Amino acid sequence: MKNNQDLSFDHLDHVLARAAATADASDSHGFLVGLACTAGVADTQLWEQQLLADQDSAAAGLAKTLLQTHFRDIQASLNSSDLGFELLLPDDEEAIAWRTTMLGQWCLGFLSGLGIGGLPDTDSLSEEVNEIIGDLTDISRVDFEVEDATEDDEVALQEIIEFVRVGVLFVHEELQPVKPAPAQLQ
Repeated sequence: MKNNQDLSFDHLDHVLARAAATADASDSHGFLVGLACTAGVADTQLWEQQLLADQDSAAAGLAKTLLQTHFRDIQASLNSSDLGFELLLPDDEEAIAWRTTMLGQWCLGFLSGLGIGGLPDTDSLSEEVNEIIGDLTDISRVDFEVEDATEDDEVALQEIIEFVRVGVLFVHEELQPVKPAPAQLQ
């Protein structure tokens, strides 16, 4: 699935691999989205420590810069009124088993980002958000093996991706509600 930002899954995955990162592109994207949902902002040192494991190379510097820019894009897409937020996953041309695995990694990264970002106690969250988090936990454990994917498998995967996307927007809205603009004096 293509992301609506300028960053592709393959490009980020390549940059992270060269930097010997501890996470792949989907996991990293999910992690940053989770941070954006809970904290609203991401402490650069926090996510660098989680995703890049104190790398000091030129490749790690490029990865840091790319992730910083990408985090700003994530925040903008989550806060956009056009609901244009998309998960960063491999292209639809990739094998369904790979895309499903990366969806699981994305969800795992998202859940980690929520936790590291300071997710409130579940008692203070709505029933819907708790249910979404439970569903994403289940999806993060996905194990999908298929040799010949059918059209039904493709449709099912797209429906799950859309469920995750909308669920994340719902979680973000509850944890980072849009504040009304202050009234202007006339």
